[in-house]
Amino acid sequence: MNVRYTIILIFAIIAGITPPLMATKFVAMKVVDKDYLMLHFKDGEVKFVDDGKGANAFHGHETDASNSYAVYYGQGLDLTNAADVTNWRIKSTDDSAYGESGVSPVASFRKSRVNGMSMGPWGSNDWIFEYTHEHFIYLRLPHSLQTGKTYVVELNSNLNADTTSCSLIYNIFTCPSEAIHTNLVGYLSSSRIKAADLYHFLGEGGYRDYSEFIGNNIYIYNVTTGDTARVGSVAFWMAGKSETHHNLTGGDVWTIDFTGFDQPGTYRLAVEGVGCSRDFEIRDDIYHDPFKVAMLGWFYMRIGQDNLDMTPVPRRPLWIQDQDPANCKIYVTDMHPYHPQWNTFAPGDKWDKPQNWIPYKKAGNPTNPKAIGGHSDALDWDRHLGHVLNIYDLCLAYILSDGTLSDNDLRIAESGNGIPDILDEARNEVDFWLNLRYGKGYSHGLTNPDGNNKLYQADNTPIAAWANALNSAMLAYCFQIAGLTELRSEYLDSAVVAYNYANSLPDPMLDTKLENIRGIDFKMMAAAYLYNLTGDTAYEDVVQQESVVSGPASNIYQQGSYNQLWGTAAYLLTRRPVHDPTLWTDMKSSIIAEAYTKETNQVQKRPSRRGYSNEQAWWQTNQDMHRTVLADKISDNSTDKLAFLDAMLLEADWGLGRKPLNMIQMTTATTALADKRSVENCYTSGRDDGTPGLHPGHTPYLNTDGWGGEMVGSNPMKVLNKFYPNINQWPHASKYINTRFIWAHSEFTPRQTMRGKTLLYAYLYSLSKSGSIITQELVADAGPDQCI
Repeated sequence: MNVRYTIILIFAIIAGITPPLMATKFVAMKVVDKDYLMLHFKDGEVKFVDDGKGANAFHGHETDASNSYAVYYGQGLDLTNAADVTNWRIKSTDDSAYGESGVSPVASFRKSRVNGMSMGPWGSNDWIFEYTHEHFIYLRLPHSLQTGKTYVVELNSNLNADTTSCSLIYNIFTCPSEAIHTNLVGYLSSSRIKAADLYHFLGEGGYRDYSEFIGNNIYIYNVTTGDTARVGSVAFWMAGKSETHHNLTGGDVWTIDFTGFDQPGTYRLAVEGVGCSRDFEIRDDIYHDPFKVAMLGWFYMRIGQDNLDMTPVPRRPLWIQDQDPANCKIYVTDMHPYHPQWNTFAPGDKWDKPQNWIPYKKAGNPTNPKAIGGHSDALDWDRHLGHVLNIYDLCLAYILSDGTLSDNDLRIAESGNGIPDILDEARNEVDFWLNLRYGKGYSHGLTNPDGNNKLYQADNTPIAAWANALNSAMLAYCFQIAGLTELRSEYLDSAVVAYNYANSLPDPMLDTKLENIRGIDFKMMAAAYLYNLTGDTAYEDVVQQESVVSGPASNIYQQGSYNQLWGTAAYLLTRRPVHDPTLWTDMKSSIIAEAYTKETNQVQKRPSRRGYSNEQAWWQTNQDMHRTVLADKISDNSTDKLAFLDAMLLEADWGLGRKPLNMIQMTTATTALADKRSVENCYTSGRDDGTPGLHPGHTPYLNTDGWGGEMVGSNPMKVLNKFYPNINQWPHASKYINTRFIWAHSEFTPRQTMRGKTLLYAYLYSLSKSGSIITQELVADAGPDQCI
């Protein structure tokens, strides 16, 4: 018997009262389809203190031992009895196949998962956790459900449930089914493809076979008016298989697309013999809300944002020297990743071992009180040079929009200041790197704190100077597009200074790589934006000399070797004269070919119909579609543009709910998407800050592999092994642990799981703002070679 239940029972007896029934909590009964019912139970759940009061307020994950607790509903579901079909009885007063006396199901299958973790005090080798579970019981019916008929399922008391019966009226337009997978936010009204999938994992019952449903009707149901219309039929898509590293869907997939339906409104998708989806919208600005939530995700990754008047409150402490914490110091060192002693540091993340940096403080122990800003990685505080990639995707989204992403009301601190919020977010990171200047040079980053509120600044490196040149030049070009001339001049000056400094060094590190970008790539890309800004052909000469494009089928990005994506975009979109038309034409052909090969064509090869690039596929929630986004922008072939748009929409759909979990794969608390099913708990910020839930817009890895060591936090399988049946039988994309404590599972970095999705949502949103969405009708009208 559960300890907490026992305590309640003892106190009830002492008080002389009859204790209430304490049992597993019945949550809901749903149809899977006409031949299966699903009953959902919770044995308990985990609660968190989130009032922003007391000594633990704003302190983050280090105080969760005091701020989290498990609530049990009593005795858990009796799993042995649940497997016995005689403990379930299905009755109906209007379906004679069941009758008032009822019949038992043919089979009872189960899947169970950990639905919450609370942290206790430190143990001998690890934190101590309590785990709560939820269970899904699948009843295979002896007779198919009939439309309009009422069914009652009676539960034997030996199941330990808090109810003995539940009922539903079967109607495909009002009975939600977890087998239907849609974009939970919604669809562009003017797009061609509107994708949804049909499949489901029945736990120990295996994967549901929907072969007999092929050809069944698909309907759209207007939630407001109650009108219905047939929009397609069920079709087989693909057998389940591993896509790159993982089998995301687990089993076979059937499609229930409603391509061609374009009327704005709020709808459900219904499938004959199955049930319906959750409500979603159809409208052309449907990507506004995902874009806004993603941008809030960036804002709530900022360090040093002192706005206690905001809701939610930005993360703390600020890590500003002599301010917060009061004894914070940021020491400048001689250490950097290319230092001969770098690899003598302890194994692992060198930025996370600040104690190793202490011997390398510069003579006189200089500090940098201006080292403020930048975006963190999850709950870390270090900011190394790899973070500059975040700038490039935020700026690229704005550039590709031709300035239509002018939204200045996204609820960040600078909203309303006359600068597009997406540029304010990029500017925060650009300014941080400029703040790290030491002398004439540019630092490689900051470590995590050392436990005594001391951080250590890396020494200057030439590649950091090249990165600062690109940072500032790209932002200056955005301000030029926005018509903000003073800001354009300010950052253009910064870019030129950094470029000239790096170019003057005896060893400018042109062959050195950072996050797959060589020093020469930084130089080429900075030069491309400086040409766009100034028209100085000396910069164009650098682009021509250093571009990796040597023909119409060159790679712009090669994993582990080079990356010139952002500079190639600059030259392809330049408003200056192009003095090397052959290079320009080859760049265009190359990026279109690479988009097809690396991303767009993948949707036809994968059960998930995702287009994400293979290079980043280890993180299953990564949504990098950079080449397809750029190819769509520069292509003048309407057939190509339709293929690119379809691929982008299919990838976006997945992250917004068209996956096994039927869940948006980012946190959404306090936003317009808060009422949608989404990530509830992950290893991120926003704990005990006076606002329920975590900070919005954050996308966890959902990794299942261990990162070494014995702690639960670095070993997701220690918890995934508590799932039933064996976790290896589950679809990989459903292996979600609702936890704040397992960094190896639910941590993230913006450059790995946020920047790609932000670029994708931003670009799709910008298409609706500019009215440039390509449709099947436009393709038919234009012909294959006409520019739209």
